[in-house]
Amino acid sequence: SSGSELARIACMAVFRHLRFIFGNLPSDSSAVETTTKLATAVSTCVVRLELSGLSACLAAIVCSSLQPPLRPLGHAAGDGASFIIKSVLDRATELLTDQHVASTYSMQNRALWQASFDAFFGLLTEYCMSKFDSVIHALQTQPAVAAVISREMPVELLRASLPHTNEYQRKQLLSFSQRTVPVNNHSSHGSNNGPMTSESIPSSESRKI
Repeated sequence: SSGSELARIACMAVFRHLRFIFGNLPSDSSAVETTTKLATAVSTCVVRLELSGLSACLAAIVCSSLQPPLRPLGHAAGDGASFIIKSVLDRATELLTDQHVASTYSMQNRALWQASFDAFFGLLTEYCMSKFDSVIHALQTQPAVAAVISREMPVELLRASLPHTNEYQRKQLLSFSQRTVPVNNHSSHGSNNGPMTSESIPSSESRKI
């Protein structure tokens, strides 16, 4: 319908400008409320999208000229971008694990999603590695490093990405998880996820998608 197409176009505009919209939490309380409502509205739109629309969301992020603010949920500087990106990943997982729905997608549709996801996952892991390395170089004590990593690493996005990863990508995550000490983060959007550990990274045999 024209309404759903208009909503999809609006979502694309937001995903292309995540840094501009969610880069810094406004100091004005009314502006903060507006930004939070926008994130919620986009998430509501995302959960109605089909796989092709979700692919376009991730492609818009990757094609943006500015690095998106991939913060953990509940971050003091704002988590709107991560909140709506997680909505995309969770919606894709929902669609692709529903055998009735998944069987209706063509190979081209699945390939488009996988290509978009792979590009986003590369962006996400590059960000995490860069963030981790900068923390290691800036701090000398292990407790200080652990505390900063727990505040800065987008664990929820990494976890939401798991169902869509291939064997090589899971090995990347396993290697990374063994170097870091991610802990639980709480979000104003209702996140209550536990730590991501090597045990939480599934093998290829346990994948459902």
